[in-house]
Amino acid sequence: MTYKPGLIYRFLKLYLPLVFRLYYRRLKIVGRENVPRSGPVIFAINHQNAFMDAIVVAASSPRNPWFLTRASVFGSPFVRYLLNKLQMIPIYRFRDGMAAMKRNDETLETCSQLLQHNQCILIFPEGNHDGRWALRPLQKGLARIVFATMDKTGGQTDVQIVPVGLQYEDVFSAWSDLLISFGKPIRSSEYYETYKSEPGRATTALMNEVKERITALMVDIQPAEAYEAKREAMLARPGRAANLQERLQGDQKFLAEYIPEHQQTTEKKRRSNKIWCLPSALLLLPHLPALWFIRLIVNAVVKDPHWMSSIRLAAFAFGAPLVYIALLYAFSAYFAGWQLTFIALIILPVTGLLGLLARDRCRGSVL
Repeated sequence: MTYKPGLIYRFLKLYLPLVFRLYYRRLKIVGRENVPRSGPVIFAINHQNAFMDAIVVAASSPRNPWFLTRASVFGSPFVRYLLNKLQMIPIYRFRDGMAAMKRNDETLETCSQLLQHNQCILIFPEGNHDGRWALRPLQKGLARIVFATMDKTGGQTDVQIVPVGLQYEDVFSAWSDLLISFGKPIRSSEYYETYKSEPGRATTALMNEVKERITALMVDIQPAEAYEAKREAMLARPGRAANLQERLQGDQKFLAEYIPEHQQTTEKKRRSNKIWCLPSALLLLPHLPALWFIRLIVNAVVKDPHWMSSIRLAAFAFGAPLVYIALLYAFSAYFAGWQLTFIALIILPVTGLLGLLARDRCRGSVL
């Protein structure tokens, strides 16, 4: 096994951060300094947004993580080849059958080997994705990988677990907000002595700390029965900040002090301004072919709504540029001059940005 990222991986690592800056209205990355630049590392991440969660963390991190990915997506030989190039490792679930589940021993061994060679692995401890702002119970697979690796090296491999919180304002929409927070690492060596004598206790203690660290980096609305009421009240609270860190801290404080009897879950008022609707439509007019293309791909491919953002991003990153190239080619052929085409190339991103900002004001979706 080679431990250096391939060409496709390195290209995406450079290209996707630019795409994210265009795809999201606000994107903020905090705590990158908490990620160890060397040594074995596991990213432990809350899972709300299907494949999007993995790629935003990988593209934002100084490391080049390997991904534990559900085995069902490794269907055809071509897809399997591509996913291997993207450093993805299949993980099997109960729905895949008991025979397939036994292959997780191979996955565990692969992860252990990677960590012994000072690689970085990305894991979703919840085990599945859900678009709600809530952390679900964590599975113990992360602890199994950590302690199995340490056993193989007599406790010499100190795996550091970096909690990561992803806070999407809207997991289903483009041109929304995303806060990516890397927390301070947890050193597995602090639990290994306990593990040697009481493995169950050490596993529980480690996973509890992972849960606490992730929860501190996200909005966690509990219990499930009160989810909608708390969410509506939080969104309607006055003074939700445009700064994503301040917004997260304010939302967390609000939930910590939430008293149902004293909360009014009134509908959030939108300061819409119809004056901006016509400028928005005019500015976005040159972008309609690309927008239609993206919608066509999403409607044709997406079956599970949680995959909507991932597929939309893929269409935006790799399909929309081809649409713009075709438009510019047709424009240059019609006007028979590179000067006007160059001006159009400069104007396109400007009109796109201004059009989206005007659309926000038209809809009243500006914080």
